Amino acid sequence: MREECSYARARIPRSATSSSPAVEDGCPSKLQHAPPDAAFSSASVEDGHPSQSQLGFDLTDLKLMHHYVTSTSHHLFGGNRQSHVWKHHIPTLAASNAALMHNILALAALHRARVESGSRISYRNRAFYHHGMGLPLFKRELDSASPETAEVIVASAALLGIWIYASPEAANEKLSLDDILSTVEIVRAGRSIFNLYKEFVITTPIGLFLIPSCRAPLVANQVSLTQQTLQALRNELDNSSDERAMCHLQMLMDQHMTGADHMRSSAGWMASVGEDYWARLRSDQPYSILVFAYSCLLAYASEHECWWMTGWSERILLACSEKLSPADKELVEWARHEELIRDRGLELQRLAKLGTEMSESSLASTSGGNTYPGSS
Repeated sequence: MREECSYARARIPRSATSSSPAVEDGCPSKLQHAPPDAAFSSASVEDGHPSQSQLGFDLTDLKLMHHYVTSTSHHLFGGNRQSHVWKHHIPTLAASNAALMHNILALAALHRARVESGSRISYRNRAFYHHGMGLPLFKRELDSASPETAEVIVASAALLGIWIYASPEAANEKLSLDDILSTVEIVRAGRSIFNLYKEFVITTPIGLFLIPSCRAPLVANQVSLTQQTLQALRNELDNSSDERAMCHLQMLMDQHMTGADHMRSSAGWMASVGEDYWARLRSDQPYSILVFAYSCLLAYASEHECWWMTGWSERILLACSEKLSPADKELVEWARHEELIRDRGLELQRLAKLGTEMSESSLASTSGGNTYPGSS
């Protein structure tokens, strides 16, 4: 069955027919600014809320929006209800919000770069162009947040969270721990807006994003080795901020093991841990870094079926290892913990794959074998 594209059409200025600017070395991370074409420039916008026609969107962007609606939106978060929100409602919001539109197109370009290897560099560059255009607009929206703008800010923050996971692989970049934390802070700011206007946001369609989808439990009526390992580490911690962060990680792991959407769990921990712990992490406290390293266990469970998390667990481990000094590594017994994290990560991958196979088998038996990839 051919799927109908239901997004709103962006207005295209006559002069905005060129693609994103060429980059000689093919390095998208250098696309920090809009191209010089006036049709693409947001410099003339005084109030920080330019219209789509002022920013300029070309035919490639229309193709990217079509790809987002018909493909990318099905592969962001689990569950049919989630898919409906991200496929239908979010593009409708973006039709009147430039920051959200750029965030959507950035992700769609990253996703398309993965499936069209022949155009990988072109789409990768376009992704970083849209990210570079959308991020300053999003920051302005944070500064002027209100109940009326809270929903679109939460939507943009969620898409930016996915960008944090997906973009390093596209750029083929090695991230330091400081790089990772600096980008996560943008998403944490978006979550702060949600907490401030929570009662309003949960009444909107994006409120469904806050309700995790469920599947069959990974482990029935038993505690996994991973859960035992997390409890053992918590018992070793003597700082209350680190302990609360670990407690939150345990809670998300417990939800994951009992059937909650592990993609949401993995993306949510960094954005929701307390400010006291975050301050210790930013000041390079060794045990805080160790707790952060253990958070990659949530990513291990998702990488086999989630395109935007590919390789994330190893990036976290490498970043944490390089941040810790030799003395700090000896203090926290880094070598032992690193081995434990990888062993438990393999356990989670095995359980997650088994859970996926069971869910697909159950769905096929109840629907006569007609399933849609990425919709469960």
